[in-house]
Amino acid sequence: MTTGQLTEQDGQEAESNGKGLANQAYDALVDLILSRELKQGEQVQERMLAQRLGVSRTPLREAMHRLEGERMLERKSNNRLFVRQVTLQELMEGLYIRRMLESDAAARAAGNVPADKLADLRKRIEALMNMDSPADPLHQQLDAELHGLIAEYCGNELLAGMIANLRQKTRMFSLKRLEKRMVPVCGEHMAMIDALARGDAEAASAETMRHIDNIRQSIIDKLAGM
Repeated sequence: MTTGQLTEQDGQEAESNGKGLANQAYDALVDLILSRELKQGEQVQERMLAQRLGVSRTPLREAMHRLEGERMLERKSNNRLFVRQVTLQELMEGLYIRRMLESDAAARAAGNVPADKLADLRKRIEALMNMDSPADPLHQQLDAELHGLIAEYCGNELLAGMIANLRQKTRMFSLKRLEKRMVPVCGEHMAMIDALARGDAEAASAETMRHIDNIRQSIIDKLAGM
């Protein structure tokens, strides 16, 4: 084989590496959007992001195209990409569907989530409650872990994927903007964990619905200035 020629295996490895870099760029962009480092309405600067993330512009463009398809980014008339502004209607609709899907997933997951995972999560939530630190970013992490466990152990991959997609969209309205919800959320999470650990499908479903209903009402109250 002469210099510059690629074997079929080399080509497959290059393609695999390219997809891996695109996936890494995608995950990094999602994190930047959800953490508000890229704010809603802000233009996405391709060259700056490529340097910041340490990737070439080819996998970055692939990631941006994927996020545009998922409607986290939008292209304006000047052909530039911006982080989408999530409307209140979109947020409420997303929470409404999450209520239906996640309550069903919780019922399916009850009794199936490994006890050690639930015990560890319960321990860390209790520690967070004792810290009395409403602004601690650990709230976000523990929330994501619990909802992730429910989706992972609901026994339905399609349902889990739909929930993950909806959660990503509704998370664009950060829990950090609902300071009064931090402590109540911990209590709601504990109730959900207890029901899952007992294998009580009805209670797991009900507690999950109550949790999402409270998020919805808190957003309404926040926007109303209450």
